[in-house]
Amino acid sequence: MLVVDVFFGSLVGALLSAGARGVWVAKSVRAARLLAEGGALLLGEQEGVPPEGFHGGLSLQALPGLQVEGKTCVLLAPPLAESLEQMPLETGLAYFRNAKAAVAQALERSIETVVAATQRRLEPSLANTVAAGFIAKRLHQALGKMGVLREGAHLATALLKSFPDPQESLFQSEMGRQLYLLGRSEELALASLVSVEGVVPRLKQVRVLEAKVYGLTKDRFGFCFQVG
Repeated sequence: MLVVDVFFGSLVGALLSAGARGVWVAKSVRAARLLAEGGALLLGEQEGVPPEGFHGGLSLQALPGLQVEGKTCVLLAPPLAESLEQMPLETGLAYFRNAKAAVAQALERSIETVVAATQRRLEPSLANTVAAGFIAKRLHQALGKMGVLREGAHLATALLKSFPDPQESLFQSEMGRQLYLLGRSEELALASLVSVEGVVPRLKQVRVLEAKVYGLTKDRFGFCFQVG
């Protein structure tokens, strides 16, 4: 299975491409801090600002300045984490930047299911749905038949036809508008680059943070991505 997330997926892939040993995805600040115990690099934002104790925000532009080689990173990405609760181990993470590599890996592993990650409150994401349609179309062309596209298959293909330049969907999406209003259009440009990266993150581990053990209101999960 491939799960498509344009913004958070690009960040996971960029960290792994820079040499990170693994990238954990968390739904809440508390869960992220628990996953980072032992010296992991904490990255995330709330209302455009890293929470207290975090080492940095969510910026593709800033990642080259971080020393992540050989380190474990923890990414605060609530929408992606929520989507991953439904995904099996070995799920691949796809986005515009690794589209070609993701399709190649899907062919190699006989993957025909492409799922668009949701945004907040499990609502459909315009950017992720269009990107899923973009990748599924290329997988369809390579397979000679259409893979299974969940999370709104008809919507994804219809939306793809509505965007002659699929990357334009990023600028019209909820997160795209937020980044634009924050003066961070460069992040959109970087996330919209197609097939500039050869890494396809794979979901290798799921950790359960039990509420009764860690004093949480309910059980939380951590999802670890690594290369291949």
